[in-house]
Amino acid sequence: MSEHHLPEMNCANFMLPYPEEIAKKTGSSGMVFSIREHYLLLARKVEDTDPQEAAALREIADYYPDVDGGELVERDSRGNMVGDANDWDELTDEQKIHRGNANAAIAALDWLRHELEKATYHYETSDDVTRVRRELSEISL
Repeated sequence: MSEHHLPEMNCANFMLPYPEEIAKKTGSSGMVFSIREHYLLLARKVEDTDPQEAAALREIADYYPDVDGGELVERDSRGNMVGDANDWDELTDEQKIHRGNANAAIAALDWLRHELEKATYHYETSDDVTRVRRELSEISL
């Protein structure tokens, strides 16, 4: 039997070691487990029985950063992962084109939203603005 190990940790996640037998089978010495995910898991577990405790656990989880595989994750206002700005040289041509197209589409939609906000104040265009907004909401994610 392997020795008992205490989990190592940083401010965002635990490094949980595997027992020797499992480590030999998998080739991995352990797993990374987010402290934030730990509290969210506990909150999901007690959600049905104690909603106040679940809310308190979620509040605690909000104090810890979002982690993916041990690395801190930055998210935008919609909860989407924000890509690393310094990874451009590591991307393939296809990934660069995809990111460029996605960024261009976001910029175009931001410009369109701005124009729609300005057009809302004009009575003669209000019907067109309403129609475009409805169409955009139907195709949005």
